[in-house]
Amino acid sequence: MNTQLPSKRLTLIGLNEFSVDLLTLGAKELQLKNIGRLLSMRSATTTTDDMVEHRGLDPWVQWVSVHTGVPSSVHGIIHLGDTPSALSASQVWETLSDAGISSGIWGAMNATREGAKHCDFFLPDPWTFSEVAYPDELNDLLALPRYYSKNYLDVSKRQFLACTGRLVKFILGSGAILDLFKQVPFVLGGVLRNGVNNALLFSLFDLFSAEFFVKYKKRYRPQFSLIFLNSIAHLQHHRWEKDTLSKDSIFSLRAIDRVLGMIFAAREQGEAVIVMNALTQRNIVGEKPRVCYRQINPQRFLSATGIRFRSVEQLMTNDAHVFFDSEPERDAAARALGAVTLCGKPLFHVEKSSVDPNKLFYLVDFWDELEGGELVTVNSVEISYFDHFEAIVARTGAHIRTGNVYYEDLDLPDQLYNHEMAGKVLDYFSVNRARSHGKAEVLTGVL
Repeated sequence: MNTQLPSKRLTLIGLNEFSVDLLTLGAKELQLKNIGRLLSMRSATTTTDDMVEHRGLDPWVQWVSVHTGVPSSVHGIIHLGDTPSALSASQVWETLSDAGISSGIWGAMNATREGAKHCDFFLPDPWTFSEVAYPDELNDLLALPRYYSKNYLDVSKRQFLACTGRLVKFILGSGAILDLFKQVPFVLGGVLRNGVNNALLFSLFDLFSAEFFVKYKKRYRPQFSLIFLNSIAHLQHHRWEKDTLSKDSIFSLRAIDRVLGMIFAAREQGEAVIVMNALTQRNIVGEKPRVCYRQINPQRFLSATGIRFRSVEQLMTNDAHVFFDSEPERDAAARALGAVTLCGKPLFHVEKSSVDPNKLFYLVDFWDELEGGELVTVNSVEISYFDHFEAIVARTGAHIRTGNVYYEDLDLPDQLYNHEMAGKVLDYFSVNRARSHGKAEVLTGVL
């Protein structure tokens, strides 16, 4: 825990993939003062050389670029759940830690705490399955979102209740109960108007997560703080209407307005703030439908097709990592999945890990509408497609390579690559970074 009074502080809010047009409409129609304040800040635009969605133009790739200061062509992280642990590129909080500058990292995508001893608290995103939270009590907060986000189409009541028990334990010891109770009228109003759906649950996760983030920020007073928020990105992909606000949009925007309000209120005098999206989305309503199919239970699917495997880690939407006991088993599974077709098109995109001979990534790379009753043959076994896959959404938003940054109390250029943001954070703290034999070396650090 940092006990000094640092001369500089900075909070980076990762408001993932937000559309300026949507925020502007929401601020105007709903009189959202905190989103309005955000949009009145100084601004800049970002870009990336990644061009293709699901092949690099994805948040779990672009945020690693933001965190490490290098593009995906250097850091090589392409899939959700992979981390830059073995890379020469240090994450910005590691470099700050080497300079004796404290940090608190909350929900950052594909991130690790690594050897950042001055990282006072660290909460990984729910899909980065190899990472644990720090300090240890945060693992009780992480358990339920980590389980539900991977298994929401096939939830085990026993595991759900066990994770819920851990969450209750965390809440009781967090000191945030009164603050959480203040949100109850807003939450109940959303449930009564919208019902319980994933758009509402993602918004509630961001809302309550921000409450806990503010508590930890006030407790540890890190010099650099980072929080990642995903509900707007989810809303835009799933429930984004053109030129109007749906019930889900209204609730999600009001929730984010509350989140921004509590984070802005927690800023100390002179503390700089950056709000960025890493990349954004465009509305694709009215174009050819792009239907996202998710595995209901990947373990059951692989077992039904006779593919031998050790374990599966399902990811955010239509993808998963599979682990095997041997490289021949991995390669056999890759051949079997790579050969599957649906309506004459390849069903899966399959990649064998270049660093782990027992690891395989696969993604449902089929986006057309189906009538139902389709059969597919996997590993010489014929199965009903909809016994194992569910159409979860006809997408309403698609990634584009430009991004947006809003900021106060620091200087940024009008345009930059998103990966250059790490260097701007280091500049703010007067920390320079050089590469020596594949390691990050701190040259100067001035508090």
